[in-house]
Amino acid sequence: GMVRDKLGRKMSKSLGNSPDLLTLIHEYGADAVRFGIMISSPAGNDLLFDESSLEQGKFFNNKLWNAMKLLKMWDGNKAISNQQSATGNDKFAISWFENRLNECRNEVDNLMNQFRLSEALKTIYSLIWDDFCSWYLEWVKPAYGKAMKAETLQQTVQFFEQLLQLIHPYMPFITVEI
Repeated sequence: GMVRDKLGRKMSKSLGNSPDLLTLIHEYGADAVRFGIMISSPAGNDLLFDESSLEQGKFFNNKLWNAMKLLKMWDGNKAISNQQSATGNDKFAISWFENRLNECRNEVDNLMNQFRLSEALKTIYSLIWDDFCSWYLEWVKPAYGKAMKAETLQQTVQFFEQLLQLIHPYMPFITVEI
């Protein structure tokens, strides 16, 4: 495909509609630029470049970072926990997310084998943003002032590490930093 601006015009220096990638990397970060370009470039089609996709990548970086900070906070409170094993609600959440993660892995493997990189990224993005951060972390979150159960925390950290491995090819800098 061809890179076009948001008006559908071919990007060229003579039209002055080509972005300066170094400026974009400085403003949004390298991972956000990689994310923005990859999420908006379906295989074989033209890429409609819009800075809003870079902003989406920047927000996604922030979401990953905040999830890591939340897990570190829970890890710091684990010494207070009296109940070490997961409860029924946590077991349901763990089982549900484990199934979602396995489904996503299979789908991503199939998409990667077909070189549908943008669709694979969208699948991983949805898994992390919607399923892990919006649902799973809310389900396992301990009550205010309470510590997280050790078994639940351990499984949650393992899930997060697996998610970072999935997103690493698209966002290598933040995943290495985390």
